[in-house]
Formats: sequence, structure tokens, C-alpha cells
Amino acid sequence: MDTALENPSLAAAIAQENEIEEINLLANPDPARADKKKRFHNKSKNGCRTCKTRRVKCDEGRPGCQRCSAFGFDCDGYDEPFQPKAKMSHGQVFPHRRARVIPQVQPSAAALCRSPQKSLFKNDQEHRYFSLFSTKTANQLQGLFPTDLWDRLVLQVSERDSSVRHAVIALGALDPQTWKSPTKSWKDISRRKFAYHEYSIAILEMKKAISQKSLDLRTRLIGCLVFVAFEVYHRNTPSAVAQIERMSLLIEEQIREQNIYTPTSTTIDNELLESFRDLEIQNLVNNSFGRALTERDLLDSRQSIKHKLPQEFVSLHQARAMFHVIVIRQLHWQNTCKHEWPWWATAETIGLFNVQNDPPSNDITTTEEWCAERDRRFEEYTAWSNAFQPLLLKARILNEPHELRRAEIVRMTYLATYLALMTRMYSPWESWYGQTTRLVELVALIKHLLAQTDESDSGFSVEMNFLVPLIVVAKMFRHRASRKEAIRLLFAYPRREGLWDGVLVAKSLQWIAEIEEEGMPDEEEYVSYFLATDLGRGTEIDPVKRVAKLVAFQRPIQAPMTIVRKETVVTW
Repeated sequence: MDTALENPSLAAAIAQENEIEEINLLANPDPARADKKKRFHNKSKNGCRTCKTRRVKCDEGRPGCQRCSAFGFDCDGYDEPFQPKAKMSHGQVFPHRRARVIPQVQPSAAALCRSPQKSLFKNDQEHRYFSLFSTKTANQLQGLFPTDLWDRLVLQVSERDSSVRHAVIALGALDPQTWKSPTKSWKDISRRKFAYHEYSIAILEMKKAISQKSLDLRTRLIGCLVFVAFEVYHRNTPSAVAQIERMSLLIEEQIREQNIYTPTSTTIDNELLESFRDLEIQNLVNNSFGRALTERDLLDSRQSIKHKLPQEFVSLHQARAMFHVIVIRQLHWQNTCKHEWPWWATAETIGLFNVQNDPPSNDITTTEEWCAERDRRFEEYTAWSNAFQPLLLKARILNEPHELRRAEIVRMTYLATYLALMTRMYSPWESWYGQTTRLVELVALIKHLLAQTDESDSGFSVEMNFLVPLIVVAKMFRHRASRKEAIRLLFAYPRREGLWDGVLVAKSLQWIAEIEEEGMPDEEEYVSYFLATDLGRGTEIDPVKRVAKLVAFQRPIQAPMTIVRKETVVTW
């Protein structure tokens, strides 16, 4: 989308409008207008250099004039503070006015995007819902970190590509705030039908453009991202995963010779690359075996990046980007080992009273190689944590609300990922029962952050924010008090983030907790690891009717050597 005024007639019209307003102010002796005249001249004289050059009103915004930004000009800043001059004598006249010249201004990368021409839309409905997306939906899709991905990059691509534009219109018609409840009113039904109509057009036009090989990488990645958002809204996980994997393959094909997992890569917009990393992690977490790994994935996952980590991060964005790199490589490495996770709970290795400290060797890796690699992974996490601590400490000292919140979000993500790694890498004697302090800290941090959410947070996000950390607490560990509080938070703050629906997760984990803790004495702090129960094959989820058939296989506390099939049906 263009970011500057490139239409000379439009610029001339703006100048003419300002000229007429100023002349009217000078000619009208009405006291109210005279006061407006005074304010006009004060702003003109005390305005930014660019507005004074253009001889137009300046809003005197700091650090830069918003008027310049809105009309695509670079604001050149301000002169010395305005000092009122002496009033003019009765015989004094206004100085001669010279003709105005509109300077030629180069497009500014930082300028705000203008609205697309109305001719791009076939009817008023398309225009209305595109405008709704631009002004409202784009903000709702923002993650917990500031980015101009949705309100700049997506809008730029949507102006020149019709398939992305129709998908954007479909999202604007949906209104993500309505994800919590099914459609009821005729107005909502009408909007939903229009959204589906636009989405079907987007898919057809995308297929056509791909067959003609007329789309660049950036447009195709943005298209995948918008499609993911639409599918996430409907909790259509298979379709969302297909789009995520398509993004992975596109990046792999196009920049095979460049390491895309380094935060300094400039092949793709940083905002788009960060969004892709988040989606890639979601896919790997949601499916423990992930997608089929390419040769480059295998190579990257085996290489250590510890030497690339600075002693201290310069910004939270840098810390977060580096952390995503570490997590992706770790998840890829897990898939190369061909061990089921957790390795000590598989059919081949499980034992009620004789748990091995390390996994057995297999055709892919020996126990010694696996343990050495595991130690390197923990060293990287430790090095990252050491580089992040100064930033966290600085944010707590300065106590600036937004920066502190973002620092605590990064800390929350680190704790959840580290705990998940513990359950994967060590035996239950070292991990399951030994992480109470970290679990308590993580739950307290999540509770604090959720309590800070305001009314503008609809609970809908394409990114994974709070749900995965809560799942780590309630699913991967059986500390009863922490799990109970995590499930309570899932119900108290209903959210849909990426591939997960918080209410469905809460009901599933609540049912699992009831099964595992049946007949257990109240004084027991943990559920024993060999009584752990997870959802098994046979679980079916209908996202349209919001009905799920859950299946689990329980080892009763009274007879742990036997396995009992359990079933239930939940709605959400």
C-alpha cells in the first residue's frame, strides 16, 4: 500500500483547502473566529519546519507532527519554542502574501498507510468490512508485542492482491470478538454468510494466481497468514496446520541458501518472520512429531547457537526472537531422535518401580550422544536466561507498565518452555517431582498478567500467549494445587489462541484430573507419574457443534497394573 501522497491534484486540493480556511479567518471579524485565527497563527509560527514550509496548520505533535505523518511527509522537527511578538500597531498591515509552492516530497517508509481507493471494491459491503478490518480487527489480531504486521504489511499486500484483499474483508465481516458464542441474530448470520462468500473468492483467486505463478513470496506468506487467522477463528485446526506447513515450505524453497532462523535475516519482513516462528512452534508443540523435516531443518537443529547469544540483550524484541530460534531448534532436534515423549512413559520403557535415568539407544542415536546433546540444550537456555536477566531487572526498576508487562510475558514463556523441556529430557525423579518452585512462580505470573488484561482484549489471538503455559502446568505436571489453579484460570479467562481453545482445554484437563485423583488422599501433593492419564485415540472434536468426545486410558490407583478405558462428552 502506498505510504505517501503521490497524487498532485490531491495535494493541491489540500493546499487550497488550507488557503481558503486561513483567508476566512483573517477576513472575519467575529470574536470567536478571531480567537481561532489567533490559534491558527500561533500553530503556524510555532509549528514544525515542514508545516511552516508548506504554510499549513501544524498540530504540534511530539516528537513529530501527526499531520505530516498522515499526509506522507517527513517531519523536520521544531525550531526554538515560540515567543509571542508584540501586537501590531493600528497602522500596520499584513505582509504581502506570496504564492504557495507544494514541495516534492519523497515517500516516507514510516508514514501511515492511506485508505485504498474505493474502486478496488465491488460493493459497499466489501468497502465497509475492509474499513472495519483496518480500524478494528487489525488491532484485535495484534499479539502481546507491538507490531505493524496486521495494520501495515497485510493492508499493503491486500491493496495490490485481490485474493488477500477478499480474505481481509472476510475477517472484517467475522469480527473476532464474536468467537466466544455461536451466531444467533439475523445480522450476525448475514455477516457470517458474507464472510464465507468472500473467503471462498479469496481461495479461488489465490489458486488461480499460484497456477499462473504471478505471486511473490511476500504475498504468498501474507496470504497464508490471513488464511490461518480465518481458520483459527473457526478452530479448524487441520486447515490452519496445512497453511502453517505451507509457509514453512515456501520459506524453505525460496531462501534455501540463507539461514532463515537467524534474527538478522532481512529476506522477509521481521514482523512476518516473527509471526511465522510463533506459528512454527505452535505446530511443533501441537504435534509432537511435527511436519516432515527437511535436510536444512535437520542440519540447523544439530548446530549450537550458544556462541551467537550476546552477554546482554539490547531489547525485548531481540531476546524474544533469539528465544524462538532456540525453541524451534530444540523441537526439531527432538523429532530427529525418534524417541516418543516423555521417553520414560512409552510402551517400551515404562516401569512402575524401575525407571531408567536416560533413554535407551536406538537406530538414530546412542544414549551417550543423546545425553551430550541434551546438556548442550540446557546450556543454551541458561545462556539465554543470563542475557535476559538485565533486561528484566531494568524493566522492574523503571516500572514502565507496558515494558514491564512485555518483559514478564517473555519470562513467562521462558519458564513454560524450560519446564516442558524438563519433562522431555529427564526422568520423573529429576523433573516431575522437582519443579514445584518454578511451577508456583509460573502460575503466579500468569495470574498476574491475566488480571491486567483490559476490556479491549477479546481473548482471540493468532499467536500463542497464555494458553500454552497453562497447558504445560496442567498437563505436563501433576502438581495438584498448581494444576487446579491453572484450570481455574482457563475457565475464568476464556481465550482462543492459535491452535488451542482455552475452554475446551480446560474441560478436557478437568476431566483428566478427576480421573487421576479419584480415591487419592488429600495430603498427596503430586499425582504419581505412573498413574498419569492423557487423552488417547478415539477422541473426536466437532468445532462447528462445539461438542467433543473424549477418550482416556486410566491406571486406577487401586489396581495400577490394569488399564481402564474412559469416555465422556463435553460441550463448550
